[in-house]
Amino acid sequence: MNENIVIPVYIINLEERTDRLQHVLNEFKDKNEFIIEIVQSRKNKKGNVDLWNNIRKCIKLAIERDEDFIIICEDDHVFTNYYNKDILINEIYESYKQGIEILLCGISGVIGSVVPISNRKFWISHFWGLQFTVIYSSLFLKILNYDFKETDTADDLLSVMTSNKAVLFPFFSIQKYFGYSDVSLRNDIEKNNVDNLFNTAANKMKVYKEIYEKYIDGK
Repeated sequence: MNENIVIPVYIINLEERTDRLQHVLNEFKDKNEFIIEIVQSRKNKKGNVDLWNNIRKCIKLAIERDEDFIIICEDDHVFTNYYNKDILINEIYESYKQGIEILLCGISGVIGSVVPISNRKFWISHFWGLQFTVIYSSLFLKILNYDFKETDTADDLLSVMTSNKAVLFPFFSIQKYFGYSDVSLRNDIEKNNVDNLFNTAANKMKVYKEIYEKYIDGK
């Protein structure tokens, strides 16, 4: 059945970031399970505003196409060795039935509480990182109607917009560092810091996974 399913992916890219566009398209070159739409814009002085405006563009297109869900993909996304097409498709549809509105496939920050749903999916109260994120249609209008402030960041905002969110672990996605960051307001992204953020997040998630497997799944 999964062979006939195609997942809509909206890749967000700034027109001048041709290196990033080439990179992310290369990530998808052998993955026929996705249908790709590139959403581009010119650079704004505020990278966080750029990102949110492009997310809104993706949502508008999804509504026009009557999509039940989409994947928002930033142009620094990288598939990890853990990526599995069948698991992703099954988790997307299982999460839809569970009423999840945001399904994260890799995050750079684990903030607040984490509760295991299964041995590979975890409810999370707050997160950083949107580079490969499933957003369901129940959240579309909330996103479109929000009055975005210049001090907002998309991941922090989406974290508080719904409590119905989960993250897959091991991560299917991390970020590639390109020597600059367009969207971070919370800190200055320096060389190797992106890897450190994802490694720290993965180490935190590993603890929750091990607890679930020992005390719940292992019974």
